Amino acid sequence: QVQACGALRNLACNNNANKIAIAKEGGIKAVVSAMRRHEDSAGVQEQACAALVNLANSNNANRLAIAKAGGIKAVVTAMRRHEEAVGVQEAACWALKNLACNNCNQTAIAKAGGIEAVVKAMRRHKNAVGVQEKACGALRNLACNNNSIQTEIA
Repeated sequence: QVQACGALRNLACNNNANKIAIAKEGGIKAVVSAMRRHEDSAGVQEQACAALVNLANSNNANRLAIAKAGGIKAVVTAMRRHEEAVGVQEAACWALKNLACNNCNQTAIAKAGGIEAVVKAMRRHKNAVGVQEKACGALRNLACNNNSIQTEIA
């Protein structure tokens, strides 16, 4: 599962045609399913979050499909289960950052506990530049044009 999620991550990187094909062939559901089936594997969670990062990047249809498949909850669950794993935290914050580029997803992330998970990752990994950068990006995108989330973050 680690290798499969990693392969999808690489295939979706900066290639919109592949992002569309992966979604069409059930790849988003497969990634989220792997996250659910292997909740205790930090390796699967990190690679799956990274796959979601690339699938959601600049592709609103995939952002919505990831949310519909339960990807937001899966990412937040990964953050809660693997609080000490810097790689999981960075990839998960990045996934939430990209998913939050959609207004509906902003609300879903907040309801799933994503804001708290991001802030907790920032506090726990103060010296991890990647976590800090991706977490700040997630909070920025979550707050974009959403007054209630701005208040929650503040």
